Amino acid sequence: MGKGHLHSFVIFMLLLLTMPAWATTTVWKIASLDWPPYASAEMENGGEAIAQLRELLSAQGITLEVDYLPWEQAQTMAAADEYIGYYPAWPSEVKSGFIASQPLSYSPLGLITLQKNTIEYRNLVHLFEQYKVGVVSSYIYPEHIQSVLDEYHSTVFYAPTEQALVSMLNRGSVDLILATPEVVNHVAGEQQAKQLRMITQFADVPLVLALKNNEHNQAKLAALNDLILGPSAHKEDFKKPTQVVGTYIKTPGVEPFIKLIEKTYADMGIEVKLEPVPARRGLVLLNAGLTDLDVVRLGANMAQFGNVTVVEPSLASGEHILLCDKDVPCNLAVLSNPNAQILTARGTLESLAQFDIQAKVIINEQLDRTPQLLKRRDVEYAIFSTVEGESEQYLKDFNVVTLRSFRLNHVINNKLDPLLLELQRIITVNLHEFTPSTIETQNVSSQTR
Repeated sequence: MGKGHLHSFVIFMLLLLTMPAWATTTVWKIASLDWPPYASAEMENGGEAIAQLRELLSAQGITLEVDYLPWEQAQTMAAADEYIGYYPAWPSEVKSGFIASQPLSYSPLGLITLQKNTIEYRNLVHLFEQYKVGVVSSYIYPEHIQSVLDEYHSTVFYAPTEQALVSMLNRGSVDLILATPEVVNHVAGEQQAKQLRMITQFADVPLVLALKNNEHNQAKLAALNDLILGPSAHKEDFKKPTQVVGTYIKTPGVEPFIKLIEKTYADMGIEVKLEPVPARRGLVLLNAGLTDLDVVRLGANMAQFGNVTVVEPSLASGEHILLCDKDVPCNLAVLSNPNAQILTARGTLESLAQFDIQAKVIINEQLDRTPQLLKRRDVEYAIFSTVEGESEQYLKDFNVVTLRSFRLNHVINNKLDPLLLELQRIITVNLHEFTPSTIETQNVSSQTR
């Protein structure tokens, strides 16, 4: 070997040795399922979730290869040497021997029925007690949902796919199906989808990449999580502030969240100055960079605010509830009644996009006034929010129907993204001693916009 070739070979080997383990493989092969519009061999982009992952990796020169298989087979095949893992998976579907990435996206999940079906219910348990529910047999649902399925197994019926679920619903074999609305709308077709409606919706479920848990994939996971967090999370010129300015929605019960966030930043050596604001205004200020953070918001509503980052993990789960005057009907039909007037916030309407709301909506961003306005009978209906599972406290004054669950998260302007990893770590620790309670704090309304 000549001296020049030897010199080049040595440089090549040194570069190879100093490259991170994840970068030495330029092709990542995963197993997936047919789950349009998120993942599908029939879609030009391979599905929206697949396309998002492919774009993220391609910026680093990594090619994504996907095999679309029945879901249980995909998870089994992902253990083979040629695969690094499977995607998109809910965290509850990350099997032993696999590790989960940061959330790449989120999928809604709810109970859906035919428009013509009359469904009356008080809560989730009542739905499963009174009605037959169809679910996909190969899915491992989030723990709080799976526990209900296990408890009420006599009213739960299984199908291999969402398409089969829709067929069961049309035949009357089940009264409700547990599914992701976008998937149902895709497989049902436009005309059939118009005949369906949402009954209740759960908090959006994270979609993660499940990687085989080995040394090489741990390096890949760290690299992927850095890509998900984005380059702004690693700004070399970022100087950690000693003080930040934030906002919160002035509503009874927000105090525990304020204390949690103040403690979190104090643990980071940062002082927080907070001001109360109407729900919408806080996000406008935050997105414009005029403030640094907002204490707590509905995470699923933040996608349209390009400069706002949702901090994981969630602080709590909340639920939107329909509050009704005791002297008027109280059921889902109220939402589609154009003669009904409902008091609510703009962000709540976006959160309830899957519901058929044709009632006259009165926007109120001063959320602490909602129960009082309803008690004064200025309106007969309102959509309000509470910590999940605590809506019964309103039964003394109103009739109540639960509409959907959601995740509550701390949010920051993306100029603070370099603090993300530290924020996540400290929030996770502080959450061990955090128990939000609307009962103790009198109607915590985490209604968010």
